[in-house]
Amino acid sequence: MELATKDSKFWFYDGSIVLWVEDTLFRVHQTVLSNSSEVFSTLFSLPQPDDDAQNLMDGCPIVQLHDCAQDFQDLLNALYFPSHFDDFPLDSELDDILNFISGLLRISSKYLVLSLRRKCISLFTRTLPATLEEYDSRGTRGKNTVKRLKSDVVMRAIRLAHETDVRIVLPYAYYCLARLPSRRILEDNPDDISWQQKTVCLVGRERLRYAEMSLSHSFLLGFQPAPGCENVLCSVARSPHTEWHLMETSRHPHPLRPYTRWEKLNVCAVCVSNAKKQHTKGRQEVWNCLPAFFEMKSWEELLSATEC
Repeated sequence: MELATKDSKFWFYDGSIVLWVEDTLFRVHQTVLSNSSEVFSTLFSLPQPDDDAQNLMDGCPIVQLHDCAQDFQDLLNALYFPSHFDDFPLDSELDDILNFISGLLRISSKYLVLSLRRKCISLFTRTLPATLEEYDSRGTRGKNTVKRLKSDVVMRAIRLAHETDVRIVLPYAYYCLARLPSRRILEDNPDDISWQQKTVCLVGRERLRYAEMSLSHSFLLGFQPAPGCENVLCSVARSPHTEWHLMETSRHPHPLRPYTRWEKLNVCAVCVSNAKKQHTKGRQEVWNCLPAFFEMKSWEELLSATEC
């Protein structure tokens, strides 16, 4: 105790409990913590030892917690200052989001501070979306959403998601990782995900390649005129197949990529409209299958596990 120091920000003169976390002491209010966390509410309701000088500081009981002091300070910041989340830029990149939420997400998950956990998850899914609609809307929210995510950042996000059971972000995170060069995935870096997870990622990559051919962009590879087409030239059009070969030159499958070069198909408006419907349906099917591509449960089950 003699090596612990009082936190300069969270040492309230009217606090009712002293929390000893690593080498830092926080004097805070039991009611604030209890009202936010079922775990703290139960902890503070337990019978306490007889009061003596060793168990009290400034008249407050001392409780030692085995957490990271910085993580706990993040928790107190969010509980005592509602603007903690409001001040965070919504167009931040994933590495900034992880810096902001990692400690808070870990500790709010541990102590069941569900309101803060939900806010962290909301930020998490801004860059690692949980629906196709969220994926498509990213391009309107900020410059970070159109960049390819860095490998180290994606792996850090995957580790945090597994650690805190935020499984809803994992399918798209693995999707991003699967599109990286194989040499990067096969590097042996200490902060990378496990080799088992890397194997799942590489297997998922082949499934993404097949999904691109058979679902989202199948209208190019096996183009057929629309049922209502009256233009005989559409039945012999070669442009869709040429477009497929142009797209196929990419070494990294990207079945969620929206196709936009409709004028390059050189087919009638009826056929273009039909192709757009096939593309939209195929992309949705890819999204629905994304968890299965990486050996995960359905989106609904992932969401349920995350909410718990």
